[in-house]
Amino acid sequence: MDIIKLKARPRTGSGKSYTRKARLEGWVPAIYYGEKKEPVIIEVDNREFAAIVRGKKLTHLIDLGIAGGQETSVAVIREVQRHVIKNDRYLHIDFQRVAMDRTVTVDCPIELVGIPVGVKDSGGVLGHPVKRVKIECMPADIPDKISIDVTELKIGDSIHFRDVSIPNITIKAPGDEVVAVVTHPTREEEVAKPAEAEAAAATPAEGAPAGGAAPASGAPKGKDKA
Repeated sequence: MDIIKLKARPRTGSGKSYTRKARLEGWVPAIYYGEKKEPVIIEVDNREFAAIVRGKKLTHLIDLGIAGGQETSVAVIREVQRHVIKNDRYLHIDFQRVAMDRTVTVDCPIELVGIPVGVKDSGGVLGHPVKRVKIECMPADIPDKISIDVTELKIGDSIHFRDVSIPNITIKAPGDEVVAVVTHPTREEEVAKPAEAEAAAATPAEGAPAGGAAPASGAPKGKDKA
């Protein structure tokens, strides 16, 4: 995995007034901690961090470039606090130090690949109850995502974490937890199509009155008069 460089600098102030001003200037308050060292209070470039989020690279190693000499400042993202309205604005970020020769635990997204035969041929529904999972591995082995092939699943079939094996990676989740499952459609889904068909049949043709077919040309429109 590539190491992404992110512009960062030590924070020179504190308090709400300082952080508010820093955010207005495009900096996000953050903390860099771990490896039994003193936490470093920093701030990072909001625009560069937003690009990392848009690129779905939150599991990548981040080089904050704040260490000197032979020491590195490589980290993983532990927690992100977003602005409640503006999705591209961030309130605070936690970075955890990474030693390249030790394992690290990260939160990794799960992607289901393919269309199950139970969905394609039998009208089943694919369930994806778990979207992310914690994994343990060496920093260089951290994946962008965990891809799981579901094309062979029939109705009633499921994939559990015990069925998922990835070289050099340990999944930190119960083995019996379901990752993907194909089930029969619910009763509501089964009756949806017939109901839609009935509604379509009951809808009058364009130009026809709501109560029935349009009268033939020249036919009287009211009752015959004596």
